[in-house]
Amino acid sequence: MKKLLLGPVVLFVSLAPVFAQYTFTSLDYPGGTVTTTRGINNHGEIVGGYRITGPRHALLIKGGQYIPIDPTSILGTNYSEAFKNNDRGDVVGQYIGSDGFIHGFLLRKGVLTTLDFPTASDTYAYGINESGTVVGGWDILDSSGNALVEHGFTWNKGNFTQVDFPGAADTAVLGINARGDLVGGWDAGITSPVGHGFVFTKGQYVNLDVPVAGATITSPNDINAQGAIVGYYFDAGGNFHGFLMEGAKFTSIDYPGAAETSAWGINSAGQIVGIHFDTVNSPRRGYIAQPGKKGKP
Repeated sequence: MKKLLLGPVVLFVSLAPVFAQYTFTSLDYPGGTVTTTRGINNHGEIVGGYRITGPRHALLIKGGQYIPIDPTSILGTNYSEAFKNNDRGDVVGQYIGSDGFIHGFLLRKGVLTTLDFPTASDTYAYGINESGTVVGGWDILDSSGNALVEHGFTWNKGNFTQVDFPGAADTAVLGINARGDLVGGWDAGITSPVGHGFVFTKGQYVNLDVPVAGATITSPNDINAQGAIVGYYFDAGGNFHGFLMEGAKFTSIDYPGAAETSAWGINSAGQIVGIHFDTVNSPRRGYIAQPGKKGKP
């Protein structure tokens, strides 16, 4: 992979409240016990997962309808979850195969393609942009199923490229936008209690940590065409919150009344999707946050 430069490691940001800027709506699969919303494209189509009684399955929410994705394939029989979708309708995510390992997938025009990084134990497909480049992560497990190392990747037209944040022990690429900017996470060791985010843009890696005192983990999960980034962070008490970064502006995102919130996807209109928990141990529920007009709630 082309050698890239390590950029500045500090982001100076201003803080802003979220409730005056967004209207939140919970998204729950009818009759389901779990709903996740991970990605949203510029048509407002949302992907994620749902569970009724069995394993979670990949889900599309379109025009107010909750639609299982490719339900007659392995996505409908085994655990599966969709993580991102582009404007062409391509969907990426992962499923558990009959071998017990996790495999990435790309669903394009009804054709399901399995994505397995060479030599990997598990492969996770987390993002896709308009040109069809897929991003994600892969790991190597020991005989007990413990992860020994994790790396990021990009995939395009059948070709994988490994991605590692400079100097990191572990890396995962979680999002990619139309111009090829990447976001993801890295750490200093597989058991490290501290996790950092990063942005890769204009040939440089930039470290990204939320400006919240005591925060231990920062996970940027998506980046839109304008460069706005969403993700989640763990506070000093071990609870997680969503966040939005728009240049130098940082906004913490918490679903009203929820115990914990994460943000996973953002489109060019600024619509955000993610997951919230009513209580710390309650099932996952999806949501969409709609940006309001400037100066109005």
